[in-house]
Amino acid sequence: MRTEAPHLELDRLRKEQAQTRADELFGGLSPKEKAAYDVRQNRIHRLENDLSTRSEERPRNPAVSWKNR
Repeated sequence: MRTEAPHLELDRLRKEQAQTRADELFGGLSPKEKAAYDVRQNRIHRLENDLSTRSEERPRNPAVSWKNR
C-alpha cells in the first residue's frame, strides 16, 4: 500500500475534521467518534510540525538570491 504525501494527508484530515464538526452540530458525537476526532487532531498537529520543520531545514542555495540579480 502506498503512503500518502504529508501535505495530502493533512488536507484530507482537515476535511474530515470539518465534516465531523458539522456532524457534531446536528447530532453530537458518540464517544467512538470523539476518540477518532482526537486521534486525527493529534495527527494534524504532528504533520503541521513536521512540515514546518522540513521547510525551515531546507538548505538555501546562495547562487539563487535577489542580490545576485
